[in-house]
Amino acid sequence: MKKETVKKLSLISAIAVAASALSACGGSGAETETTPTTTATMKEEQAAVVEQVEVEDAPLENGTLKFLSFWVINSTEGKPVPVALQLFQTKYVGKVEYIPTTWDTRYDDLATMVLGGNSPDMFSATDLDLFPGKVAAGMFDPLDDYLDFDSDQWPDGARQLNEVHSVGGKHYIGCVSTSTGMVMIYNKRTIEKNGLDDLAELAYNNEWTWDKFKEMCYAYSDKESEKYAVGGWWYEPGMILSTGVPVIGMENGTIVNNLMDPDLERVQNLFLEMKNAEIMYPYAEYNWTVHPEWISEGKTLFYPIGKWALYEPDLSAYGEPDEIMFVPTPRDEQADAWYLTAHGGVDAYALCKGAQNPEAVAAYIKCLLVQVNDESVQSVNEQQLREEYHWTDEMIEMDRYITELTNAHPVVDFYPAVNNDVTDLLSNAIKDASYNGTDWYSTRESLNEAVQVNVDAMNETLKSLG
Repeated sequence: MKKETVKKLSLISAIAVAASALSACGGSGAETETTPTTTATMKEEQAAVVEQVEVEDAPLENGTLKFLSFWVINSTEGKPVPVALQLFQTKYVGKVEYIPTTWDTRYDDLATMVLGGNSPDMFSATDLDLFPGKVAAGMFDPLDDYLDFDSDQWPDGARQLNEVHSVGGKHYIGCVSTSTGMVMIYNKRTIEKNGLDDLAELAYNNEWTWDKFKEMCYAYSDKESEKYAVGGWWYEPGMILSTGVPVIGMENGTIVNNLMDPDLERVQNLFLEMKNAEIMYPYAEYNWTVHPEWISEGKTLFYPIGKWALYEPDLSAYGEPDEIMFVPTPRDEQADAWYLTAHGGVDAYALCKGAQNPEAVAAYIKCLLVQVNDESVQSVNEQQLREEYHWTDEMIEMDRYITELTNAHPVVDFYPAVNNDVTDLLSNAIKDASYNGTDWYSTRESLNEAVQVNVDAMNETLKSLG
């Protein structure tokens, strides 16, 4: 039974992810000059639809919005203007000035600008790694003076994420849409050739589970023939969060260390089992490089990766256009719901500390909310997906379904967001069973005390913020 109820949030998230994925800026750090505005435009008939949409508090007295980012909202040259940006430009008479940075240096650059009294206005919160650590470090201000977080405009999943990124009633991100940041790409020809079940139908029928995933992986894999179940770098975080238990969670404004949780032990034991069975891609044997093209060649069954990969100019690594498809992370049968990671799949922004134009940040977020909630602009988003990103009807339908699942139960892991020490301790350790065959008991015992010390310290800081 296919899900038909969600027809808009997935499209919004898709366009937002496409903009960030295709528009990454290079460079070693923030620069004094902003990047030039591209000449991307919106088709006349699409612009006419957007023109009819109403927004509140427009126009702005000061429409200049300074955005520190490693990607540009306006997409790449030759790509269409996203609906929210069109609204911001036409209704608020707004203009986005880009201050380029890199993913690696974005927080260092922000800290330098804040300390220098030259703060940008807006910062992307899509990675969900700024709260609580970067807030505690004095990089961000709450948005509550400029946005009504009690409004019914916020979708359910976005509202959940806004609340979990708040303390003392103050919200530090404005999340407007929620979808998973990780999908499992596969080639339909490979599935059919190997006599495996239709993955899309399994997903729609709630039968895409850990057990079914394992069954298909074992049936397909053959190390001697160089056929492996899973490749890429994104598999482990998505599977961990499918339990509904993050490594580091947040409950009622308190950070929680879950390293000793039995659900984490279950998923790590799954990683170890599949590693020892030699059905997973052996990174070390291939010099720690990955091969997405093996999906097209029928040598890898699944390639878990961020959904941004489906907006690359060339998707031939995964197959011909009518062969490419994806499903979400499989459902954990022992969990009480189908949990999907929200990291990288949300459209969310934060207000920089000392921002010169917070009203413009709020106005842009309001444009995003209009884009999510107004039925009249959904045809524009869907048309852009088909024409500019070459998505098929099947892909769009699956994205709707995945968004529905994520919107109901978005899961966030806070281990990248507490502080650098916790990030360094856990980033590789949670993949050690999968990559190196290390048992989870040994890993967690070696890390738990140090992680808990950092968690306790940050909880004390949160009390002062609250």
